[in-house]
Amino acid sequence: QQQFPPDEFYCYERMQQMLNHNQYKILLYRQAEQLVGYATVCSMADCQTLWLDLLAVLPQYQSAGFGGKLFEAIYQKYCGPFRGMLLCAERVDSEDPEYARQQQRRLRFYEKHGAYRLKTDFLLPVPSGGLPMYLYYKPHKGILRLSRGEQVAMLTEMFDYCYSHMKHAPQLLHDFNPTITDEVFLEAKGGQTC
Repeated sequence: QQQFPPDEFYCYERMQQMLNHNQYKILLYRQAEQLVGYATVCSMADCQTLWLDLLAVLPQYQSAGFGGKLFEAIYQKYCGPFRGMLLCAERVDSEDPEYARQQQRRLRFYEKHGAYRLKTDFLLPVPSGGLPMYLYYKPHKGILRLSRGEQVAMLTEMFDYCYSHMKHAPQLLHDFNPTITDEVFLEAKGGQTC
């Protein structure tokens, strides 16, 4: 609750419901028995995608490379059988200059670790409506393209699993659906794809 805006995380009861099925998990990152950070992920087997829902490093461990290690560990562990990892990040729109710098830093973090910002005008379902966010995708196994149809399938599966308790979620998906387009990714440095 201290690390995310109130609208961005689930209530305890909803989190417990999702965890009771094997598709949604909380991952803890420990070093020498100390909790360093955590992430929540949703395995979407039908569309061969991992939804990285939340990722955080505790304040005392931030800016020391732990976030990158956690991100890459999740990617390596879960993306073997999957085509890629989907995640979202806040848009840089804060009027507070310090918070806007933090938002920009998070975007650079994901891009540095091989995630591509998708063109869609994504709306994250939250209790108060739809929160405009950037949608990112980190492809796996040399995948250089992500079709509109593949994106619609993965977003539909993610909305059905994670946000089915919000009656307005299907309408949000419908609203931003026209902005979903085919995506083409570049090769990473060294000739290897992300």
